[in-house]
Amino acid sequence: MTDDPPARLESLEDAADGRRFSPSAGRNREAIVAALVDLLPARGTCLEVAAGTGEHAVLAAERLPTWTWQPTDRDREALASIRAWVANANRPNLRPPVALELGQPWPYANESLDAVFASNVMHIAPIAATASLFREAAAHLKPGGVLLVYGPVFLPGEPRPAGNVAFDAELRAKDPSYGVRTLDELRELALDSRLTAPAVRRMPTNNVLLRFDRG
Repeated sequence: MTDDPPARLESLEDAADGRRFSPSAGRNREAIVAALVDLLPARGTCLEVAAGTGEHAVLAAERLPTWTWQPTDRDREALASIRAWVANANRPNLRPPVALELGQPWPYANESLDAVFASNVMHIAPIAATASLFREAAAHLKPGGVLLVYGPVFLPGEPRPAGNVAFDAELRAKDPSYGVRTLDELRELALDSRLTAPAVRRMPTNNVLLRFDRG
């Protein structure tokens, strides 16, 4: 996975100070962070996987001032954007980004995190990357910690939204290993990794926020 270029599904805007702006992050970050505020306990440390431009991390650090927020990404351009956002925000609870590659060991001690968060990762990477995310999150979360993942997911027993079906076909045409995942396959990966079955929180535009607990 290290040699694969990061998947980008949209054009990003660049500011003079190095910050990058994602149209999708601009649309969804308020709803996502509001859900994080609702779901996370009073304080802790959260590692954000594949933090992208850094826009979610900045807003999360602002709305969760008693949480330490650690953004990460695999891509050098993303890391540069996150560093620019961190410098611009100048918040004591928002750490500089760290390089992190799914499929490789995480540079943190086991059972050292209270939460792990990933947004729009599972459908633009091979399923092995999601399995690695679950496995590493389970190892690094403290007992009682949570893994929260956001994105499109096909839910069992429900009609598949036409937009997500079309999106799934578009992704698989780009790379057959990509695609919108089903809740059943994510549940199996979670249980294999010592996480609980997911609790589903419905989000705008046929997305969900899934919560997996570390027992």
